[in-house]
Amino acid sequence: MRFNFILLFSFVTIGSSAFCQNVDLGLIGGVSYYVGEINPGTPILNQPKPSIGLFYRKNLNKRYALRYGVNYGKLAATDKKRSSDIAGYRHLSFFSDLWEGYGLLEFNFIPYQINNRATSRSTPYIFVGVAAFRLCPKTRGRDLLGEVETDLIGVSIPFGLGMKFNLSGNMGLGLEWGMRKTFTDEIDGLSENYTDGYQLSNSQNNDWYSIIGITLNYKILTHKDRCNMPGF
Repeated sequence: MRFNFILLFSFVTIGSSAFCQNVDLGLIGGVSYYVGEINPGTPILNQPKPSIGLFYRKNLNKRYALRYGVNYGKLAATDKKRSSDIAGYRHLSFFSDLWEGYGLLEFNFIPYQINNRATSRSTPYIFVGVAAFRLCPKTRGRDLLGEVETDLIGVSIPFGLGMKFNLSGNMGLGLEWGMRKTFTDEIDGLSENYTDGYQLSNSQNNDWYSIIGITLNYKILTHKDRCNMPGF
């Protein structure tokens, strides 16, 4: 299933390149956080950390765009804030650098292009794609012998939603929240094991991570795009 999805995404990426009208270059800055055994989701923002990234967006038309980028951030969490007996016993925490490269397909709900007066000045959008990431989690716990460090490379499925806005001229602004479904339970550095009857990790529930950010991008016009836009 995962292999078929990657093949389909690659086909759309290659096959639609001939319809490109313009491209954006941009930055994204925000926070990244993790959801897993150490942070099962309450509160969902357990030790959010800063993240930053660069991206290239190929606007296929007013509805669809392909986006490629890299992100750098950090992931961390602790269960010391939780009140359950298991959390109080484990006292687990971890932190890690996060490197991510991705390709996304974006869909605008309203026809939209930067600096095109024939389209809306803003639109909500959704996205889905594929990503590769690398982590080096360092994990501490009451029954771990010192700090345990591992090296992890994996694949994730990014998806999410956001809003795009025109600023001035060829500048655009965006707000975005994206989740990453992973296929590993070791983002936090925990393997499936038990200590005095307590299970430290559940391999049936894979870990997730998320990036929330603000994007700032600049539209690079082509000759074809200038001819199709009022005022050019």
